[in-house]
Amino acid sequence: MSINTLPGPDAASFAPLANWHDHDQHSHVVQFYGDDIFLVDGLCRFIGTALSGGDAAIVIATKAHRDALFERLQGRGFDVPRAIEQGRYLPLDAAETLSKFMRRGLPDARRFADVIGDVFAQARAAAEGDHPRVVAFGEMVALLWEDGRGQAALLVEQLWNDFARIHSFSLRCAYPIRTFNHHEHGDLFLKICHEHSAVIPCETYTALDNNNDRLRNISQLQQKAEALETEKAELKRVEHALGENEVRRQQAKAELESAVLQRTAALRRLSAQVMNLQDSERRRIARELHDSLGQYLAGLKLNINLLRQVPLNTGLWTEAEELLGQCIAEVRTLSYLLHPPMMDEAGLVSAAQWYVEGFGQRSGLKVSLDTGDDLERLPDAVELALFRALQEALSNVHRHSGASIVDVRILRDAEQVILEVKDNGRGIPRELLLSLNDGGSAAGVGLAGMRERVRELVGELRLESDATGSLLRITIPVAVDAELVPSND
Repeated sequence: MSINTLPGPDAASFAPLANWHDHDQHSHVVQFYGDDIFLVDGLCRFIGTALSGGDAAIVIATKAHRDALFERLQGRGFDVPRAIEQGRYLPLDAAETLSKFMRRGLPDARRFADVIGDVFAQARAAAEGDHPRVVAFGEMVALLWEDGRGQAALLVEQLWNDFARIHSFSLRCAYPIRTFNHHEHGDLFLKICHEHSAVIPCETYTALDNNNDRLRNISQLQQKAEALETEKAELKRVEHALGENEVRRQQAKAELESAVLQRTAALRRLSAQVMNLQDSERRRIARELHDSLGQYLAGLKLNINLLRQVPLNTGLWTEAEELLGQCIAEVRTLSYLLHPPMMDEAGLVSAAQWYVEGFGQRSGLKVSLDTGDDLERLPDAVELALFRALQEALSNVHRHSGASIVDVRILRDAEQVILEVKDNGRGIPRELLLSLNDGGSAAGVGLAGMRERVRELVGELRLESDATGSLLRITIPVAVDAELVPSND
């Protein structure tokens, strides 16, 4: 056959335009539509044919489609209110009806049979004639499909078919064709079509005037499908070639994003903790100045005022000298606690010895210090980090552990320096210990700051605890690249 030859009747029969508005009592037809007017026109013929013949009609649809169908039937001369009054026309809300038999996102077969069975029994009882017939239209499946529950829609179609094995009726379902707009919809689309006895394509096909035009339309769709399959195959080859690199790139990207998010969150928490720590330290210094140094200075001022009145009172002079000495000692202690001067001059060992001795006197705890025989000077940042960690660790022991003895060790080998603070206190509960080691929210400001200092030096902080006490161990590499170690400035 040449390209200009018109197809004969046999060829045209492959693309018939059926009278889909006609119906029998054992049909389950699906209609796909692009325009609501096309759908309502078809429904008007489908439902109108039934009502004019004395049959009953059930419409399970959205409000918009129920209202449009009502107006269209009224415009065609049907007395719809009377049919509703007689019970031959039953308009039901699709979403409401659907909710009566859906359970946990899927249709329940028994509830479906009960709900739909009651509706059909009512319609059949109202139908006229010796052999009452019922037709039905439903778009509950379209609601499920548009909601992304395609498998549930397919199950409802199958329940309709199960229902049709027991009851005689003609059923039409409808889906907007625009909702099948992705390649992955293809399999379910075919399965939905398979559950129906006939398929009504959308108006772009059914509106064609003759079979010749419809055959051309089918051929054009076949050509587009063939081209699409070729493009898909080529795309798969390209995707396969790039797949491994893309997977690695995505993994690296995900790991980097995760690290950035974790780091950002940690920095934000640390920033807030640092500000809290600054406020806490300022309050502590203010309290120290008020409770000790302030009292001494007040007493000294009082003695000086008395000395002005009694210049030769040697007892007051002696007491004033003692108060002045205490003031000087308190100021020196506060200054040393903020930054021991021997740290810069003699290093960590001297600063640690001075602090341990003073802490033991102030707290009443028995504190020992072991620094080995060969602990040389360390980078400034490492020494400062270890000293601050020692301060925080001893403070935590005094406040929380209930210990009486604390052993401190600062040891070094060729690769690392280790600080250990061990007490004989009550220990740390297991759940809290796990949270502290994981850097959880249970960690206080001091411990979080300590951990961040150690992390900046590529070190590690771990806590161990049992019923005999707790152990804090900090390990910092001593061969860290100098560029990675922040200065003390």
